[in-house]
This record gives sequence, C-alpha cells and structure tokens, in this order.
Amino acid sequence: MDQQAKLEAGMTIKEYLQTAFSDLYKANDQLTEIYMNDPSDEDLEKAGKLQEKLDANDFYEIDTKIEQVATGLGLDAIGYDHDVSKLSGGQRSKIILAKILLENPDMILLDEPTNYLDTNHIEWLSDYLNNFSGAFIVISHDYGFLDKIVNCIADIEFGKITKYTGSLKQVTKQKAANKETYMKAYTKQQEKIAKTKAYIRKFKAGSRSNSAKSREKQLSHMDVLTPPGNKTIASFSFPYKEIPSSRMVLEVNDLKIGYDKPLFEQELNFSLISGEKMVIKGFNGIGKTTLIKTLLGMLKPQAGNFDFSEVVKVRIL
Repeated sequence: MDQQAKLEAGMTIKEYLQTAFSDLYKANDQLTEIYMNDPSDEDLEKAGKLQEKLDANDFYEIDTKIEQVATGLGLDAIGYDHDVSKLSGGQRSKIILAKILLENPDMILLDEPTNYLDTNHIEWLSDYLNNFSGAFIVISHDYGFLDKIVNCIADIEFGKITKYTGSLKQVTKQKAANKETYMKAYTKQQEKIAKTKAYIRKFKAGSRSNSAKSREKQLSHMDVLTPPGNKTIASFSFPYKEIPSSRMVLEVNDLKIGYDKPLFEQELNFSLISGEKMVIKGFNGIGKTTLIKTLLGMLKPQAGNFDFSEVVKVRIL
C-alpha cells in the first residue's frame, strides 16, 4: 500500500478509484473510436477482441464494484465528488487501499491497513480478504483482525523468522509450547555440557585421559543450542516543568478548523487544566488530525483562537 501516493488536485474520489480500471477504460475508448468511423473487417475483428476483454473483466459493472468497496471502507460518507487533494491522512489511506482492492491483483502487501478504519470497516475488510482468491501478506498489530484473516504467520524475534501455520490463537499456543520444549532441551544440554567439562578437567591428565579426550571431541562437535533471547525492557522519561494544578494549560475559544473553509459550522470551545487528559474521538474524516495540526500551528485557524500556557512544552509521540 503506497504510503506516499500523490493525489492530483481537482481529481475526485470517484475519478481516482476509476484509475484502477484504466486499461479497461482505454479499451472502451478504442472500441468507441472504431465504431465512430467506417470500420473495416480488420477493425471489426479488433473490436470483437476489445469487446471480449471488456466483458471478461465486467467492465459494465465497474460502478457497482466501486460502490461496494467505497461503501465498505466508508468512502461514500465523504462523497464521491470530494477533491482527493483535500483529504485527511486517514482518508488518503482509505482511497489508496480501495484502489488496490479494486485492481484485484494476484497478491496484496498491506502495512497496518486497519490504522484508519472504524470497526465496521475492519469487519468488511476481513470478509473481503477471506474471500480474496489471491494471496496477501499483512503487517498489523491488530490481533483481532489478524486472527480473522490469517492461516500462516511469520514470527520475527531476536533476528530470527519462524513460520507457523494456523490462526493467531493457535500460533500463540504453539509458540509458547515450542518455547517450553526449547527451554527444557536447552537446560538439559547445559547440564550435560557442564558435567562433560567437569569430567574433562578432572581426567584429562590422568589414567582416563583417552576417555576425557573422546568426550572433548564429542563436545566440540555438539550442536549447542543458543541461549533464549532476553527482551530489553525500555526505559524512558518525559521532562516537564512542574506547574500549579490550578493553572490553565490550554484554552480554546470559538475555534473553527479546516483548510480552504471550515470543516463544520460548530465552534470549538474547551480547556485543559494541569493533570487532565483528553481523548479526541470521532469517525474518520471528521477533523481529528486537522484539530491537532491547528493546535500545533501547522494550520491556521479558520476562526477563533487558542492559547497554551507559557510554560507548556508540547511533545509529539
């Protein structure tokens, strides 16, 4: 899924999704051109092949296909005539994903495809992938999503890839069982190595030197199991200035946000006091990212104002 796709200003969502079928539209234009002129027998033969291509690829069902995918991913709520250059980051990801699915490739590579999808849209994508005739590779931290769609998992840990088959729940159990078996084998081997080394040290120069040398040779050819990896525990801190609990951290007054025009007519009024935590919720495209960008000074307010306390430091994670 192209994270850096360039969306041309003036192109609508519908027009962008139609580019998934550019070859078919080109074939249809060629067919129309043939029939607009006085076609020869050779032209009619070519027209027949073009028509076969259009029929085989359900050209006359394109609008229905676009509507199905767009509705499944929530693009219909934005509007098919919406300019793609004015979409939010989440909306951009949606239309890029929609185009990929409409192209019906043999294989799909998806990197965190559920990041900007609501619950019902994730359900739709899960059903789509389960019915997809090709293969797909998905990178995702959404375990619920993965458990619905995968039958093979590549687990990457400590620089090693282990391939499992089955659902995520089955793989989790299998991984735990494999780890337990490995730990038992590793512990048993370490005990054997320690005993062998002790025997070699004790009898290498004595009457049993031949036996000690034999064991030393066996030890040198042993396939020694590597120690189990240890995950590093992260340690971090966030520097901040202590401020009185009653001090206002952020105050927003009659704020309107947007790009060329406000996203909605309602004015935003809220405040944050030291110690308070706020979560911004809403469906994709409503303006959550636009609000954050405005508060960070990346976008100018359409109206109203906001004010951070002079001691506040903003950190983006």
